[in-house]
Amino acid sequence: MWIAHALFLVICYSLVVLTRAEEKLVTFNDTNFRFFGRWHVNTFTQNLQSTWPGAYVKAEVTGTTIIRVILGQPTSVYAKVDDGPLKKLEATPVSGQGNQSWAELMLGDHFDSNQSHQFMLIATVDDPALQFHAVALSSEACTVPPSHLSGRNVEFIGHDLTLGTGTSHSFLTGYAWIVSDLLGVELSQIAYPNARLMDDGSSFGMETRYFHGGASYPPSCIVLFLARNDRGHEDDYAASLTRFLRRLHTRAKDTPILVLSEPLGDLFRASQGAVNQLSSESHQDIYFIDTTSWIRYGATMFLDPGHFTDAGHETFAKKLLPYLQAKLAVPPQPLPSFPPNPNLPGHWQTMDLGEASSIGLPGSVSFDADNTFTLWGSGTDISKDRDAFRYVYQSMSGNGSIEATVESHSAFAACAKAGIMLREHLALGSPHVMLGMSSADGLFLQTRETNLNATRVIKKMRASPPYRLRLVQKGFSVTASVSNRDSEWEPFAEIKTSLARDIYVGLAVTSCDTSVVSVAKFSNISLKGGVGSGGLSLPRFIEQKPN
Repeated sequence: MWIAHALFLVICYSLVVLTRAEEKLVTFNDTNFRFFGRWHVNTFTQNLQSTWPGAYVKAEVTGTTIIRVILGQPTSVYAKVDDGPLKKLEATPVSGQGNQSWAELMLGDHFDSNQSHQFMLIATVDDPALQFHAVALSSEACTVPPSHLSGRNVEFIGHDLTLGTGTSHSFLTGYAWIVSDLLGVELSQIAYPNARLMDDGSSFGMETRYFHGGASYPPSCIVLFLARNDRGHEDDYAASLTRFLRRLHTRAKDTPILVLSEPLGDLFRASQGAVNQLSSESHQDIYFIDTTSWIRYGATMFLDPGHFTDAGHETFAKKLLPYLQAKLAVPPQPLPSFPPNPNLPGHWQTMDLGEASSIGLPGSVSFDADNTFTLWGSGTDISKDRDAFRYVYQSMSGNGSIEATVESHSAFAACAKAGIMLREHLALGSPHVMLGMSSADGLFLQTRETNLNATRVIKKMRASPPYRLRLVQKGFSVTASVSNRDSEWEPFAEIKTSLARDIYVGLAVTSCDTSVVSVAKFSNISLKGGVGSGGLSLPRFIEQKPN
């Protein structure tokens, strides 16, 4: 293993801390210590030093009544002994020689020497440089390999969400540690606050920092959750992410890489495009996973747009779990495929989409004979920089089309809408194209061109149901056509778009009032082209259960 090999190359110096009576010291290069995360040897201070928060060491000792840890400097550290709780402890200074300073951490001095004891030390976000030097044990004690190691290691690359920033116990209550605990695997955490991918000239981003800073065990799977802090650089980000993933894939050959979308869709198009580019180069073990429907934006799950609550991290971890289970299986399995919604035909799925407080009453959908859907939808609107509505959808890759007749639309508010939609992702501010009907605008075509920006009405015309609607996407163009029931198709408008290659297509209804439900009936629904499932996980489609 990389770290074990590095340790044997170290010239070991005698410890300058005086050993207490009836103690012996076991230094960091003991081969029974197991280190996870990034570590490097500091020959000047005679320590093994962590380089990222969350790096940890595990060890098991037998025949001891004391465990005293010697560190290179006073620091805060998370510690756990046997099955006890994780506690945040402070290492205190002790005497050294010359200019060398040391610190000690007493994990216990009353152990039963007839039993073995396992301990773990974890570097905190406040003090990520944990300088591990030695462990003082009873003179007759010895170390043995830790008995509770899975042999599998997941590496998480990211920013504040990966660090669990804002949760009750930092990264220990973050999704990465939760899902690793559920899987029973070790983890490496390569993350820092406000992390971004790209270098910006004055400081390095992950594209540089990742490849420096110590050695670690080769991961069994890599999870990349990183885009939010690079917003505003979509074109540059796609190119940088492609280079980063290509380099990462070369370094960790044959290791599955899961690229998670940001939960609110930041740089969704660029992230998906980078994975698509690599898939075309035969990098088939790199996957893009749309997480935008996993947890709903609101106070229960989000502290703010960039941070989850404890409950948000727990929910996110459970959503991620089956993806990691598939790729950690021996042999690795395809990413999970959920069965279709039992209440809908084929691959149709449905959900209330938007911020929790903006949805209002729960929506629903029924499927009737002759390819007819009835949608009940509440929500504040599909407009401005965020939406709240009921959506019935499938995924669409590349060129395709949707046709449907709006048979009827019952609503109290004039701004209530019903229509067909092409939508990039399932978060509240997604880019989209909608052809619909409302009392206020009649027939209308609207678009939101970039994530969380304002919608723009392209054209509107006085009309009322029943009316037949059609959206056709071909390349970077979307053509809207309408038909007054039995008449021929009439061109309504054509717009240029830059939607992602793999999007969602379906039926949308909003009441424009959170206290009431709008009801719309759609008939003669037709989907053509690259249409086929309820969710996106690239390079393959999979079906996703909505919330």
